[in-house]
Amino acid sequence: MNFLLRKEIGITLVFLWLAVYAFAQTKTIEQLKQNVYKAPVPAEQLRSILLLCEQGYSLHPDTLMWYAAYAEKLAKAQNNTQAAFWAQYHQSAALTNKGLTDSAEALADDCLERLKNEEGSLQLVCNLLNQKGRCYVRKNQHKEAIEMGYAILSRAEKINDVLLQVKARTLIGWAYLEMGQLRDALNWHLKALHTTADSSVLEKYAILYANLATNYNGLGITDSAFYYIQKAVDCSRKYENLFALSNSLAIYSALNVNAGHPSLSEPLLKEVVTIRKLIGDPFYTASDLAQLGYYYAHYGQPEKGIAVCLEGIELAKKYRLNTKLFFLYGSLADNYKAMGNTAKYASVLEDILALKDSVYEQNSAQALAEMQTKFEVQKKENTIIQQKFDLVTKNYWLYGSMILSVFIVVAAFIIFQLYRKRQQLKLEIALAEEKRLAATAVKEAEENERKRIAADLHDNLGAYAASIVANIDTISQQTAFNNTAIGALKELHSNSQSIVSQLGDTIWMLKRNVLTITAVSDRIKLLLHKVQPSYAHISIDVEENIKEDYKLLPSQGFHLFQVIQEAVINALRHSDCSALKVSFTETFFWEVTITDNGKGMVQPVAAKSGGNGLQHMLSRAKDAGFTIQWLPADGGGTTVQIRPATTN
Repeated sequence: MNFLLRKEIGITLVFLWLAVYAFAQTKTIEQLKQNVYKAPVPAEQLRSILLLCEQGYSLHPDTLMWYAAYAEKLAKAQNNTQAAFWAQYHQSAALTNKGLTDSAEALADDCLERLKNEEGSLQLVCNLLNQKGRCYVRKNQHKEAIEMGYAILSRAEKINDVLLQVKARTLIGWAYLEMGQLRDALNWHLKALHTTADSSVLEKYAILYANLATNYNGLGITDSAFYYIQKAVDCSRKYENLFALSNSLAIYSALNVNAGHPSLSEPLLKEVVTIRKLIGDPFYTASDLAQLGYYYAHYGQPEKGIAVCLEGIELAKKYRLNTKLFFLYGSLADNYKAMGNTAKYASVLEDILALKDSVYEQNSAQALAEMQTKFEVQKKENTIIQQKFDLVTKNYWLYGSMILSVFIVVAAFIIFQLYRKRQQLKLEIALAEEKRLAATAVKEAEENERKRIAADLHDNLGAYAASIVANIDTISQQTAFNNTAIGALKELHSNSQSIVSQLGDTIWMLKRNVLTITAVSDRIKLLLHKVQPSYAHISIDVEENIKEDYKLLPSQGFHLFQVIQEAVINALRHSDCSALKVSFTETFFWEVTITDNGKGMVQPVAAKSGGNGLQHMLSRAKDAGFTIQWLPADGGGTTVQIRPATTN
């Protein structure tokens, strides 16, 4: 018995040894296959095979299926239930990669049903749910895919599995991306990105970076798209994730073409095709070859285009990918046309017509069979209808007259109701137009009054304030005063300059119909430039990171400027700081922070216990619809944070 067992194990190991050298694809996979071959006992061999199956995203699906099935056999022989379930999970993944999504989903459902009574299987359950989510997205069942994402997320948070949380949020984002809801997709992909600060976890799941690149490209944010796709490519290469690498390179190629760099696209497309062949994905390989053929046709290399198109046609015929043949023949025709070979071009067009005729004939044969079935059913129904018709013929004229009368009455009523509705609609439209005109007139009157006030302030009070400053300077230069008088003059001079400065800020705000965050930022830079000489010992800096320039009402901009100015002056005068930074940032809403490294505030959030300055800041923020907080800064000091009250 021992001899027979050793013989069976020996034959198995020989087969595994052949598999190692026949299908090795990456250094990691090759090493894992060597570990399977060298495993001294079946239990160690099972563990090694399951580790190899974890590299399924870089394995040919047939290879993955073989190893997963063998792992299931070993697990059952060793009475290892959990390992058997994991082996079936990998089989479901292999079926998905082959495009057999219904079979993959059925296998995952069967495992989930049998796992209901298994303890400590949440991680396995989450992976099976994620597998179902992949199937749903491929079948355009996006709502079900999102439900799978939420189900995974709730379980992953219970067991504190960070990678599964990243996968769940990425799955939800992927479903939204497939539906074309780019903002929601980006929101979920950013949530996945911010799930953990451990970069190694995120780098191993490089498909997240590829999805982010697709999101940003769809939103027209090309800099971010190029940043994340380069990161996706680098991480895929680093961790030898061939599936993520092929998808990332395909996206990278499209980005280069869109950016006007087609020459950079060719080597990327070639590598994509090579990888697709390596991982045995004929569906995507045929598409990539057709796309590469179009590239050659339109960029002056039709000979290469013809070669790749013929290769793709052979592949499509081998795997019966009839839907890909139209694309491939069209690409081949473009290349013959680009070469000037009209005979071949016409021949390929005839092949396309023949293919269409073949599809038409198949559909027609099916339609004839359906028509025959319908005819037999209809024939029986007609017999019944004729019998019923004979029964009602005698009463036909009576019922017809009654129905006609009712129809006339109903039609007259409907016409009258429609007339009344049209008249009511005309009245509502007239009233709405009147309200619109009235609102426009009020708005124009308010704008004119605001501009008039700004002009009056500039022409009258501004001139007077400037005159006061000039007169005080003249008196100071020509007259000798005692120390008290000199102090008073300096104070009067300072206050006069403050009046001029405040008037200038007020007039600047009033003159504008709308204000943007960057306009307020520029005004703050001007303010800091003025006060810097008085606080030479303090490092003052302004940071601006605004991608979308938010618009504010003039009153909101004025209040925001005043609140920031008050926070800056408070920090310079009272915080004993050596550095001060004002930051204008934007993610999904704008935010302004004023941070110092001073002594901090005793009760920063209890603004009501502060002086009038803090009360005024709170009052202005409330009037403008902002929120304001005083928070302790990292490393000491205070941060004043200002945001819009509603950020969704």
